[in-house]
Amino acid sequence: MGSVFRFSTDSTRIEVEGPEDFLLPHLAFIAPFVRRATGAAPPRAPSAPGAPAAPATGLEGVADWWYRSVPEGTPPSVMDTILLFAFYMRTYRKTVFLAEDIRRCFQVMGRAGGMEEPRSLLQILGNLKREHGLLLNAGKRGEYMMNTTGIARAREILARRPAAAPPGDGPRDRAGPGTGTGGKLPDARSIFKD
Repeated sequence: MGSVFRFSTDSTRIEVEGPEDFLLPHLAFIAPFVRRATGAAPPRAPSAPGAPAAPATGLEGVADWWYRSVPEGTPPSVMDTILLFAFYMRTYRKTVFLAEDIRRCFQVMGRAGGMEEPRSLLQILGNLKREHGLLLNAGKRGEYMMNTTGIARAREILARRPAAAPPGDGPRDRAGPGTGTGGKLPDARSIFKD
């Protein structure tokens, strides 16, 4: 006797029927589609008791990456934070992003450490693109990507190490342009070495 799997949405209907050894590989193949269509979370691999939890991936992993990569000390500005989120997305090959992706990063960071999303996120993204020249339009309206200047700025922030301030001294001097690349300005050959 065989088994039957049926799934339907408004636009799609899937039915697979057959013996279990035939059905299981087909279900494994269509499972990602079914999860996306239903909004279900992907399954987690079972871990041994007492084993450390696997690091989060995608946008959910931004907090782990942030605490590992962004130097402590003076927190980056809101614009720099957005650039760092975009730079993080590049680490898993998401070069084109939406405001919603940045918003999601702020939500993840808010859960992890109290970082709040700015009220004017769309305006800030527009300023990063038009006035500061750190982002580009990526085709469709509302899609952004980092340009070489934005990538260099993010690398500069990540390379910055806080200087030990003498007691009672004023604010620390921030690193100047180009210090994240050994004093040289980045070029097209060095920006894709991630």
